[in-house]
Amino acid sequence: MLPTETRNNYLILTPDGVGSTYLARALTVYLQSVDLDYWNTNDLLYGLDIIDGNLYNGDFHGNHETLEDIRHNLLITGNLLVSRIAQILVKNRLKIRKEDYSIIYEECDRKFNTILFCERDPFEYALSWSISNQTGKRNVFSESERIDTHGAGVQKPIDLDYFQSKLAQYGEYEYWAEDNFNITHTVNYDDLHQNVDSVMQKITGMTHTTFLQDYSRLRYLASKNQYSGESLEDICKMHAMIDRLNHSRRLPTIMPLKMNTLADKQKRVTNFFEIVDIYNQWASKGNRHQEVTEKQLVDTIAKEEKIYDNK
Repeated sequence: MLPTETRNNYLILTPDGVGSTYLARALTVYLQSVDLDYWNTNDLLYGLDIIDGNLYNGDFHGNHETLEDIRHNLLITGNLLVSRIAQILVKNRLKIRKEDYSIIYEECDRKFNTILFCERDPFEYALSWSISNQTGKRNVFSESERIDTHGAGVQKPIDLDYFQSKLAQYGEYEYWAEDNFNITHTVNYDDLHQNVDSVMQKITGMTHTTFLQDYSRLRYLASKNQYSGESLEDICKMHAMIDRLNHSRRLPTIMPLKMNTLADKQKRVTNFFEIVDIYNQWASKGNRHQEVTEKQLVDTIAKEEKIYDNK
């Protein structure tokens, strides 16, 4: 039995498309690396099952479970959890049937000591979604899958109406999270990819480090044929651990790869500066988000180049 102070369940809030899949997997791996037996259920609304009294991500996906089923499963299981709830899945379920989500939100506040709000620059959020709308891929999990999905040389305009709809959705997500949950931490997408261990330490209050940062960086470089031949011993150990967690159902998938940097997106999207203008018009109508400047774009690209540099 773990000490009370370490029996902490983590819930991740997301609109989907802000790094929540990577965050959930990374947090589970980080906790498991100090022998804390956490299970990543993926999304609470996307199919849960119970094995030997442990709640986990089941083999079926969709809207089969009622909200009462989900609440009951959270009540009767005691394994340590890293879970997620996506606003987009709430919206999709409400299109099918009318449901009272207050019972889930109240149960989440009871069950999860730590509730994480995922934030991302809305410009990059809407841009990433617009590219995914073309590729049909929300995440990629192998180097070959990333190459097939985001190979070099693809240049296309993105759908401007779709881009604007994702900006609107991000605004809805912010209000949804604030109105329905007792948020304890905010996790910024850029911070997560710049220094994942630092983010894990802030969330958990722990001090140990892992090889997750190098693991993620080298997999991205390998998918771009830019791997530099560094020592792989620690990376291989990390990969083996992630595989074991996946096979034992503690992780619903292995770690996703970084799909595109801002430089990748700028090269790919032929109407890039048109969407910058559309974003700035949207941002100027509120006081939550700043407009994008040319300097900000240049600085972001330079920062990402340092993170994913072929050292």
